[in-house]
Amino acid sequence: MSDLSPIAPSVTANVLERALISGDLAGLSESQRVEYYKAVCESLGLNPLTRPFEYLRLNGRLVLYATRAAADQLRAIHGISILDAKIERRDDLITVTVRGKTRDGREDVEIGVVSSAGLRGDALANAEMKALTKAKRRLTLSLAGLGWLDESEAETIPGAQRVAEQQIAPVSSEVEALRQLLAERAKELPADSPLRAQAREAWKSGDADAMREVLSAIEGEKDEQPES
Repeated sequence: MSDLSPIAPSVTANVLERALISGDLAGLSESQRVEYYKAVCESLGLNPLTRPFEYLRLNGRLVLYATRAAADQLRAIHGISILDAKIERRDDLITVTVRGKTRDGREDVEIGVVSSAGLRGDALANAEMKALTKAKRRLTLSLAGLGWLDESEAETIPGAQRVAEQQIAPVSSEVEALRQLLAERAKELPADSPLRAQAREAWKSGDADAMREVLSAIEGEKDEQPES
């Protein structure tokens, strides 16, 4: 069996690939998450010190969502302006439709919807402003080419839970090393090999025994291949 000593984490193509393919940042170590976070900010021109993204646990995965700071910076970077906003009330819902464009003339339309059931006076006015804010942020992220959740959306998704960095369970060095080795071995497999899917599932699970089993199967498949 190959050496399983962990390699110093960095924002290599391998780290980014693992995060993007699995869609789950929980599989990265703390230092790798920090590097991934910085890499995302750098690619979008955002200042990481302003915390443009926060962590969200959604459907069992750890993902990033965009904060107000991200929307504000992206609006400035891309020169996004609002051309029109329309507010509608129907069936206890407030729907705001906004149309906007970027500095280079690209246009898009997005909506923001909030419940108005039982609301009156200031509460109703605040709901309208919340719907407008949601629509404007969705429009900003869309025009910036970022199909991520905004914090105003994260609040309304059932089961979604905001997670602070210190609440994320650390990945053991053994699991991290196995994941890295498994990712490397899986790349060497033929594109049609069923072990690729097994490797992906084992990697996502973080189960050390499952990863060792797939690694053994990969080694066995290699031994069976005829020498050229």
